[in-house]
Amino acid sequence: MSNNILFIHKTQFGYHTGSYKQCEYLRNNFNITFLCFESGRKIINLENVKVKYISNKGTRVWRGIIFLLTAMKLIISFKGVIFILYFDHCEVLKSLFPKKKMILDIRTLSILPNKISRAKYDCQLRKACSYFDHVTVISEGVRSKLQLDEKKSSILPLGADSISKSNKDFSELKLLYVGTLSGRHIEDTINGFSSFCTLHPEIDKITYDIVGDGYENELNELGDLVDSLGLSDTIKLHGRIPYDELQPFFEKCNIGVSYVPITEYYEYQPVTKTYEYVLSGMVCVATGTFENKLVINTRNGIICKDEAKSFAEALETLFDNRGEYDSSIIRMTLSDNTWDKIVEKRLLPILKSNF
Repeated sequence: MSNNILFIHKTQFGYHTGSYKQCEYLRNNFNITFLCFESGRKIINLENVKVKYISNKGTRVWRGIIFLLTAMKLIISFKGVIFILYFDHCEVLKSLFPKKKMILDIRTLSILPNKISRAKYDCQLRKACSYFDHVTVISEGVRSKLQLDEKKSSILPLGADSISKSNKDFSELKLLYVGTLSGRHIEDTINGFSSFCTLHPEIDKITYDIVGDGYENELNELGDLVDSLGLSDTIKLHGRIPYDELQPFFEKCNIGVSYVPITEYYEYQPVTKTYEYVLSGMVCVATGTFENKLVINTRNGIICKDEAKSFAEALETLFDNRGEYDSSIIRMTLSDNTWDKIVEKRLLPILKSNF
């Protein structure tokens, strides 16, 4: 197998956790080139990874043309593995270079609320998959939805890091939500949290930190809700915080909130924070999507419905059982999902078997 890998990815290097971690754990054994857009964010460097940036200025069409032309220029003389994270019309590259071995990686199906729009996008995904030598997908559910041949596809599951390595004290409840505020109905968790606090006025050391922002006015709306419930001293809204500044929150908190609506389009989409909470030794309160139910059990968390009442009931159960949790046991439940093991046990065999 060649020891050269070309990653083609539209997101600026370092701002898509999966591809960054793949590079981190492959770089000592491979010569890695990474093509991406430079979107104006802080440049992140990784030793032994050569990053080629495309300016994100200009119209969308112009940017797309330059990106494809630059990718073509690299592919012409490249000898090795070409690993492409799906983007619109990425199959053009394979159709122009049919003899070049390429892997297409798909991390998500469409999560658009409109059913017709979702179906159209997923149809585009299936079409793109048909061009490539091999396709990697994030879960078995995604592979099934895309109707991929098992001989020409592999599961490259979600990985995560242990952001906190300390063992937690669960005598007090300290909640943490990290993620987008758009389309997630985080107000349900706030209302559920409020109901739980009302039932337990004797608990005076409970906290809830919410890290993230939305595309609309979600942060301000949630702030208004917190104020109206009289919980501004207990619930803190921190807005968006860079990944490399999250550790203090994971050190402080002992309960992770993995809250996504239970809908058709989230059903088979693994949630990164579910894994990060558990691997950080935190109990995880997770909504009952298909993927969350695969990894959350009585040793590492509890499943709830996507509604305030069920969230409050989950906190009640956690509070009653708080003396039974152990961070080392919690981490052990997902020990095979650390990024180093995902690369070693999943990605490397895919590369070896296809090239």
